[in-house]
Amino acid sequence: MPYVTDARPLIAEAYREGYALPAFNFCSLEMAKGCVRAAEKAGVPVILQTYPADIEQASAHVFAQTVRALADEVSVPVALHLDHGRGLEMAVECLRTGYSSVMFDGQDYAFPEVLNLTTRLAEIAHAAGASLEVSAESFGIPGQHNELETTDPDHARQLREAGADMVACAVGSEHGQSSRLDLGLLKAVADAVDGPLVLHGGSGIHPDDVRAALGCGVVKVNIGSALYRAVRKAWSEETPGLTSHRAGYAVIRAAVERTAAPYLELLNPRARVGEVTT
Repeated sequence: MPYVTDARPLIAEAYREGYALPAFNFCSLEMAKGCVRAAEKAGVPVILQTYPADIEQASAHVFAQTVRALADEVSVPVALHLDHGRGLEMAVECLRTGYSSVMFDGQDYAFPEVLNLTTRLAEIAHAAGASLEVSAESFGIPGQHNELETTDPDHARQLREAGADMVACAVGSEHGQSSRLDLGLLKAVADAVDGPLVLHGGSGIHPDDVRAALGCGVVKVNIGSALYRAVRKAWSEETPGLTSHRAGYAVIRAAVERTAAPYLELLNPRARVGEVTT
């Protein structure tokens, strides 16, 4: 199936059918291939996404071409998303290279400016034939003692009205940590937005809370830390003693695929989970 150039139809279907798209963060060919293989075996669509820091290591163009090539080899929809983009410049760079979706994380801006930038970015993303996610959240960072903020439902509503196709909300999940959601707050945000929502910190959200979130309009759940932990573990525990670098790459692909598969099954009831290959 061709690469998905515009994530909006995927988002609309997930919202209508009551499932969520896993959005797997990756920073290498091996990670991307492991995620795409897992999605192909599960028979469900998938989003791959890149952090700004990873784009600095390669480029948006490199990632876009990599994901396009991998999408050509499978039969499930594959989209590419910019995660935690901080403004116009990076979003435009990614859209020019063919990303199907971009995120604006406006945590460094006052809320009125976030609204203004959301309107501008929505116009740009939609003109490029792509979707826009906007953050109405802030997350605790491991190792720092900052307070975990939560989403104001009215702020989330205003971002949706300003043009966001998806609104990322903070309702208890934390990047890289086990967490439980405030389902009452999530329901209040869902009622206010009346549109697609996103959860970050998906690696550690309790499965029961994830299932409940699917009934609140959550269409995208970000999973990054679980994959990076799997890669580091495979490097340290499984690759020593291998006779070639190619064997090491195979170990990494398999570790990522194994890690991604259960999330596909959890987020989409139609997923089938098959055997992991190398």
